[in-house]
Amino acid sequence: MKLQEELEIFVQAPIQLVWDHLVDFESWPRWSTYLKEVHKEPVGYRFVARGMPPVDLVWVAQGTKREEPRYLEFASVPGAQHDLNVAGWVRLEETPNGTQLDLHFDATVDFASPLLNRIADVYATLFGEPSKLLKVTMEEFKREVERAASAQMAQAPQAT
Repeated sequence: MKLQEELEIFVQAPIQLVWDHLVDFESWPRWSTYLKEVHKEPVGYRFVARGMPPVDLVWVAQGTKREEPRYLEFASVPGAQHDLNVAGWVRLEETPNGTQLDLHFDATVDFASPLLNRIADVYATLFGEPSKLLKVTMEEFKREVERAASAQMAQAPQAT
């Protein structure tokens, strides 16, 4: 199964706040429906997402290019144990009303079992799950960052 997705979202928050939430991977399971776990590894981060029952999707990814707070490129860590090979990038652009986030995401399922690979292909064809997982996660990301931006604004001292 191969997934290639391009998403654009607009987040009503300053670019630095969007960046800070983007790279705080270990906090993602707190607000994400699909991400069960994210842990720092010696190289990169291990992500565990709810996949097709009863199998979770697991990948280990690292940043390959980072230009804070505007650009992050990522790819699977070579040799890491996982069942999803990923690569892609996130680009942030500040606008007068917030931040435009563009995401390019490529993934290929690579289970140890050829049977599981075939089942993943059938499941994705029938239910479109990987694409849904990514879209829902990015919408949840937007809500989380906008909630944090609202809380930050509420705490800011008011000019008189």
